[in-house]
Amino acid sequence: MDDLREVIALALLNDDRKAGGWPEVKSRETIPNSEGYPRNADAALAAIKQAGFVVVRAVPTEAMVEAGDAAFYDDDGSESLARTYRAMIEASNAPT
Repeated sequence: MDDLREVIALALLNDDRKAGGWPEVKSRETIPNSEGYPRNADAALAAIKQAGFVVVRAVPTEAMVEAGDAAFYDDDGSESLARTYRAMIEASNAPT
């Protein structure tokens, strides 16, 4: 999996490059003076978290499915989709 922070940093870099008429790049390491973009990516991720959101993969990982399955039934046998949802997000390793 690509590191989400790096994916965002590269998207920000390419957006700036497009605005300046420069070609898109595949890796920000190939561009001098691109050090500020990870900081900008961190700010974007912090804003997402502050707004009460997390970013997770569209397709759950095996760890997410297992965590959700384990959390669905409580000790007394009650079912909880909310508990399942929280367990799956926790298992997703979403940026926090």
